[in-house]
Amino acid sequence: MKLKSLSLAVVAALSLGVATSAMAADAPATTTNNTALGQSAATGNWYAGQGHGFWVGGALGMGYVSNADISKFPGSANGQAPSVKLDGGYDFNQYVGVYASYDYMHDLGNSDLNLATVGVKGNLPLTQKLSAFAKLGATYIYADDKNFADNSLHMKSDSFSATGGLGLSYQITHALSTQVGADYYQNLRTAAGHADLTQAYWGMTYKFGQPATPMVITNNVEVVKEVAVEAQVPTRSSYVLPYQNGETKLNAYGRYNLGEIAATMQANPEVNAQIIGRTDNVGSQAINDKVSSERAANVASFLEANGISATRLTVSHVANTNPIKTDKADNTDYVQRSVQIILK
Repeated sequence: MKLKSLSLAVVAALSLGVATSAMAADAPATTTNNTALGQSAATGNWYAGQGHGFWVGGALGMGYVSNADISKFPGSANGQAPSVKLDGGYDFNQYVGVYASYDYMHDLGNSDLNLATVGVKGNLPLTQKLSAFAKLGATYIYADDKNFADNSLHMKSDSFSATGGLGLSYQITHALSTQVGADYYQNLRTAAGHADLTQAYWGMTYKFGQPATPMVITNNVEVVKEVAVEAQVPTRSSYVLPYQNGETKLNAYGRYNLGEIAATMQANPEVNAQIIGRTDNVGSQAINDKVSSERAANVASFLEANGISATRLTVSHVANTNPIKTDKADNTDYVQRSVQIILK
């Protein structure tokens, strides 16, 4: 009963938090000097891509004890037991957050284990999509002994354990990622003494508030120079073409806007373009330099292939050293993973 009450409390707290965040994400974000195109919930002012927000996940795994402790779990197959994990949490930023999890482990030493854990979770980005994580927390353990009538109580029904974990996470989309990891539970109380338990698992995590397409910021400008009626009039002086993590090739949105840029430059031979490749601050400097350089080079190649002379293009890359300035409402990393094109 204690575990059921605790599990219900954890689920209720997470559900309330998720519902609150979802309502906040639905509220429209306000902008001052910029127009947001393709904006979804995560590009509002409550959640900034790699930053804070709620997440939920699930995993399948296997719990096992060391050879030295197998004797304390008679009846289990090689000291192993299949497991299911449900977890959720809140990230304060891209590096640290809190989490809660429920694990069910079937038939370990004639007992089904129910483990409820709360703790803190740290995250370390390794590349644009791959990151390592570590967990530290406390676990309440309830053992449902199957052979109570036979007086085979191999697990104490109620106990607490210090818990730690390590793993790797790979981002599949803005919202969905997959993880592999291992959790370690210290000093479980059994009828034969204390024992340590390890659980290896694979699972998926969904992060709330992530957009289906990245946010794009464009500037509306007034054209002051006089042009012939038949000439194409530039409607914007600055374009920001967004990319997903690690992406360097042009996407459909980028090709569409570059077609408009090429037509404008062909109709106005005096207009030149400055091309600047950028990344966000996730990943090493060497990777960010390479990614931003390739993004800028691919944009220049597209314009040259569409009739724009290379002498009219100034190509550079700044990685994450000179981010685009946005107002508070548009505070998002998606703008930085981009190529900026300035017509002048």
